Amino acid sequence: MRKLSIVFLIVVSALVFSWSGHEGLTYYIVKDIVPDEMVTITPYNYQENRVYNLSKLVLEDVCGQDTISAWEGAILPPNPSPEDGKVPAWQILTVYSSEPDWGMDQGLDLSPYQFLIGNSQGVRHMKYRILGLEFFEADKSFYYFHDMAKEAFRKGDRYWGYRFLARALHYIEDLSQPYHNTPGEVGEIFQALFDRSIMKMLMNAHYVYDDYLAYLIYSGDEETIKTIEEATPVFLKSEWHLVQEVRKLALSYFPKVHREIKKVFGEKLKERTSDLESFTVISVEEFREADQRGDLVLLKRYTLELIGKVSSYLKGYLIDFLKAVKSF
Repeated sequence: MRKLSIVFLIVVSALVFSWSGHEGLTYYIVKDIVPDEMVTITPYNYQENRVYNLSKLVLEDVCGQDTISAWEGAILPPNPSPEDGKVPAWQILTVYSSEPDWGMDQGLDLSPYQFLIGNSQGVRHMKYRILGLEFFEADKSFYYFHDMAKEAFRKGDRYWGYRFLARALHYIEDLSQPYHNTPGEVGEIFQALFDRSIMKMLMNAHYVYDDYLAYLIYSGDEETIKTIEEATPVFLKSEWHLVQEVRKLALSYFPKVHREIKKVFGEKLKERTSDLESFTVISVEEFREADQRGDLVLLKRYTLELIGKVSSYLKGYLIDFLKAVKSF
């Protein structure tokens, strides 16, 4: 168990623990779903039982400010400055869908199993299933902010209702990332006990898939954007069913996605360190070159299948949620 914990520590301690491109993914999901309303910015006024890294927790409004790091020429979601103290609902959801990655979950003592990954952010952003065992609490993070959003809407505070809802979307989107549900194939995890190159490969494969979604969205890939925008809402019985379906979907795509990432990027996954300017392991230019060679055809197919289904689930969830709070 001790050796296994060391593997997990090395494999995932440096990860950003998130899909890249939360803002873009959320924007294309919500822009035709949420009401066309301007929301008055209100101060934070809540008593919570959730612990945060207060040095990195952002409570003021940052709409209209630069919150996305991307390469030159990237096509980012619109982010206008507030007008008369108001911002549109879609913008709150878009901007704050990345808020949990700004540091509020870092540097905390959250779990007796935290030593497995070496970072409290991973505890809240992942839900590993390995050999029938489950670790961490991204699902609880989603439920928590779903409930906080309902509380805010019930109080008539639509700004924080949407902002808490944006945080909830972040965690359910994280659960749709295959590598947030397992760090690798079982055999690879045990191989990594004896081979540091396997450790680095698993870490970098996670990085690459995080960045690949951002590459597709912020490159303005028409097929990707169309897949998200045209996803038909799917309505599930409850938030619990949403979590189960998203996790099951992500795990079902893991073997295919992992195989393609290893096939396309091969030895780079074992050699690279995460010090590129634009992306963590594979640069934008390398993604483009692989795209032009046709090497990413299958990875893109699987990613769009996955993201299309996730978009359908999240649209159904949003429609149901906003319908429920309309009467508050």
